Amino acid sequence: MEVYLSEDAFWGLLISAIEVYKKECYGYLIGYRDENNVFIVEHALSHQSAQRYNTGVIENKRAIRRMKKFLSNIPPLTLIGDFHSHAGWGDLKAVPTPSNQDVLVMEPKTVYIIIEVNDKRKSVPWNYNDDGALSGTTDDYYFKIVAYYLNLQSKVKRANIFCPYAIGFDAKPRRNGDSRLSVKAMGKAL
Repeated sequence: MEVYLSEDAFWGLLISAIEVYKKECYGYLIGYRDENNVFIVEHALSHQSAQRYNTGVIENKRAIRRMKKFLSNIPPLTLIGDFHSHAGWGDLKAVPTPSNQDVLVMEPKTVYIIIEVNDKRKSVPWNYNDDGALSGTTDDYYFKIVAYYLNLQSKVKRANIFCPYAIGFDAKPRRNGDSRLSVKAMGKAL
């Protein structure tokens, strides 16, 4: 399974996580599934009325019903999943692993993104990880974005995340002063 994030979705995820940092964010993933069963995430919309805690988030049920009804009437984009963050706080480092509660609410044909956000210890360029995740640093924060789904046997599996924008975001100009991406960075972005 593959998940592609647009530039808008990428920034929506990061801003949502930073807005309430040290607590969890929550929101919806809006987009579509293509003919190859690939999730294309166009937008990540933060759920503003959710109650946020350091180790969890509780949705506003009435607001969810209104939002789902509204989104069901706006084709061609649809609600394809949700996202939330796991934020480090105190001496605890966040990890992007679904909790038992996260797994209980998962549904088939839906994508779930968990954003790990911790204080930055060193600068790390945005990159694809061997485990299918996308990670890097921006400003004072380290992020790791991981997507999950249920397979045909209802087992939780990781999807590979791709976001050409994020990979090109940290690209440096070539030494000769050309502001275009280097050939190596362009290859990663495609």
